Amino acid sequence: MNGYLLAILSSIFFSLYVIPRKLSKLSASLFSLIMSAGFFCGTVIIYLMFPALHSAEKISPVLWWSVVAGGIWAVAFVSFVKSIDFLGLARSNQWKNLQGPVGVLLALSILGESAYANPVLTTVAAACVFLSALFFTISNGSENRKVEKSGVYLALASAVGFGTVAAIQKYVTLNSGIYVQQIVWSGSIVLSLLIFNLYTKSVRLLKSSNRRDLVLAFIAGIFYLGASYLQLLSYKSIAASIGFTIIQMNALWTILIGIFVFKEIDIKLHWKRVLSGLIFTLVGIYLLALAR
Repeated sequence: MNGYLLAILSSIFFSLYVIPRKLSKLSASLFSLIMSAGFFCGTVIIYLMFPALHSAEKISPVLWWSVVAGGIWAVAFVSFVKSIDFLGLARSNQWKNLQGPVGVLLALSILGESAYANPVLTTVAAACVFLSALFFTISNGSENRKVEKSGVYLALASAVGFGTVAAIQKYVTLNSGIYVQQIVWSGSIVLSLLIFNLYTKSVRLLKSSNRRDLVLAFIAGIFYLGASYLQLLSYKSIAASIGFTIIQMNALWTILIGIFVFKEIDIKLHWKRVLSGLIFTLVGIYLLALAR
């Protein structure tokens, strides 16, 4: 049961870490760079302060997959941040949450988790999460259609990237561990985003950036640190196809934040779609509980 609780807690942090983007005016690439720096710094501090946590872990060639995952994640996160700029927090997050079905498919087909996780129930649960995301994709009618489509495509690209990273993380966790993996992975993310910002010369804008915006991006990285560690810890107890989809409950928390905090969706006008989306989310979680 601990794996389920860890996955639920992780889902909360996965909602919290995107909120600073709504409050920051940094460009997508710079926000992503500072956010990843916060994530990396937090990871290093935990690694140094608690050596007992990783004393049994060994440096392994498998960790090269974490380097690859870092690059993929960097591209996916920049795409997600840009989609938030186009669509808003609530709607972009729902498209991004299609990472759930992507992660499940990869976990079942590549990692062979069908051996100890019911593939039928898990796949149906993933389909429920997919339908939930579709119901939550509500247009407010004010955006340029071209901009709106760009936002959707970017969010979908991030979904594929995040889902792929989740499968890689599960593989590395089983064959190497959590804490060394986090160092390599977060370091790869920072390096990838630094190279990108140097190439585009965006890094020059750091000096003129508002301190508040920089702090918000860094805080987002700390929130992601919590989300990531809880996610990887849950993978030690439950199948990635189950844990990763439970984590998609961040759809529930994010839509509530979008509705009641940032007023992105008119609940009075779209209550039927919102209710339908919530129902499919809860059904998906229930099916996952049975799939173990």
